[in-house]
Amino acid sequence: MMKVGDLRERLAAAMASAMRRREPEAVALTADRTKAMAVALAGRDPSDEVDPESLAVGTREAAIILGFHPEHVRRLIRTGRLRAALVGGDYRVQLSDLWPLLEVRYRSPGKRRLTRQR
Repeated sequence: MMKVGDLRERLAAAMASAMRRREPEAVALTADRTKAMAVALAGRDPSDEVDPESLAVGTREAAIILGFHPEHVRRLIRTGRLRAALVGGDYRVQLSDLWPLLEVRYRSPGKRRLTRQR
């Protein structure tokens, strides 16, 4: 468990560190992951305790993170390409399940195919 304020500070430090790297893909991937965590933490009090490994977002937030339309995220879920749990009429997606969709953007052409998750 970690305080939201501490996690936000770590995210800012990770982004600052990435900005000093020479590889544009590393900077972009760190920015995407930082954005995902920031979206998941939005509206939370800095003193709240969270487990970074179990953060989850709804389909709307997942769409914002991925740069997709919310219906496309639901389609990915229905076809098994993205794991999610149905909670109260909306899907909840673990951030860790979004990482492969973010990482595929920075793979070499021809290696970008994402397989179904089980």
